[in-house]
Amino acid sequence: MDRPLHTPPTVAEAKQRLRAASGRIDYLAPVKRHPLEAAGAAFLAGLLWKRLGENHLPPGLLTLAVHLLKRL
Repeated sequence: MDRPLHTPPTVAEAKQRLRAASGRIDYLAPVKRHPLEAAGAAFLAGLLWKRLGENHLPPGLLTLAVHLLKRL
């Protein structure tokens, strides 16, 4: 039951793989697909954050709001 040994890549190879992978990922793709919804969600999150900072809302409502915003 011999297993092939995995040798870790060199630093240069790891950097090259990371740069190649980061070029394919677009972190703003959901915002680009739904700009109006993203702006509205950011606005509501800002309002909730302001209220939470003044201790007017319990912290549990922030997690509820995050879950509701994910469903948009």
